[in-house]
Amino acid sequence: MRISAAIAFGIVLAVAWADSQAEEPQACPRPGTLGVSRVLTIDATGGPWFGAPHGDKDVLQPGEVVLTFDDGPAPHTTRPILAALAAQCTKATFFMVGEMAAEYPNVVHEVAEQGHTIGTHTWSHPNLGRLGEEQAKGQIERAFTAVEKAAGVKIAPFFRYPFLSESKTAIAYLKSRNVAQFAIDIDSFDWRTRSPQAVVRRVMAGLAHEGRGIILMHDIHGSTVGALPELLSELQAEGYKVVHLQATVSAEILPGFEAPAKEVQAKEAHVRSTHSGRHRYHARRAASPKAILW
Repeated sequence: MRISAAIAFGIVLAVAWADSQAEEPQACPRPGTLGVSRVLTIDATGGPWFGAPHGDKDVLQPGEVVLTFDDGPAPHTTRPILAALAAQCTKATFFMVGEMAAEYPNVVHEVAEQGHTIGTHTWSHPNLGRLGEEQAKGQIERAFTAVEKAAGVKIAPFFRYPFLSESKTAIAYLKSRNVAQFAIDIDSFDWRTRSPQAVVRRVMAGLAHEGRGIILMHDIHGSTVGALPELLSELQAEGYKVVHLQATVSAEILPGFEAPAKEVQAKEAHVRSTHSGRHRYHARRAASPKAILW
């Protein structure tokens, strides 16, 4: 089909106008943004703890915070969280669930590409305190394998326990694997509420009491998506400084821990759906638009 000169000229003008309206990527750091105060490089040898009650509180100075997110990635929530962090030129640590990373590798890649630190949070989010040694080992190792594969780059030897529930067996295993173990200092309780304002209030109240610390949020909840821009602004206004965690060496991936067969995944999903814990975990639901209201 032939296109007239007038139509062709109009197409060229439209493309040129669209290009002129596209925002140029803004370099970081930028004046007036929260940014990153310093990078804390962690040697994970021996599986040290970070966060209360086991970690050394003085690893952070008064007024310093670490932003962390559990349970993702989920496209409808992780991406706007990344956008909010980018708008403030700041960085976070994402503790990812293996099966979520396997399902949404593009989102994992985006997190890595934007310079955030990636750790793990088991393969399918069980309570490790209720698992035997081999089951716990499988949950830990499959997560590291799946998340690194999705990221396309090496990830940190950082791990956080689902439900913040550790066990002597899991602690000993992570120490033997030279994986740093993370707890928290400030809980946003974003899983309890649909209100972004409640999340902001909870975090700021916790910081007013503690003065510093590792903040726990989840990148699968709409309350977190809504809260984060305001929370970052509040942190800046109150003079808090963000510390970016990095590892001295990457996680070591062991062979033989690929994703389980589909029938095993289905069984694990059923067990999770009937498990009563600190909060219920539904990987597929978390990734749906409707789940943003949960």
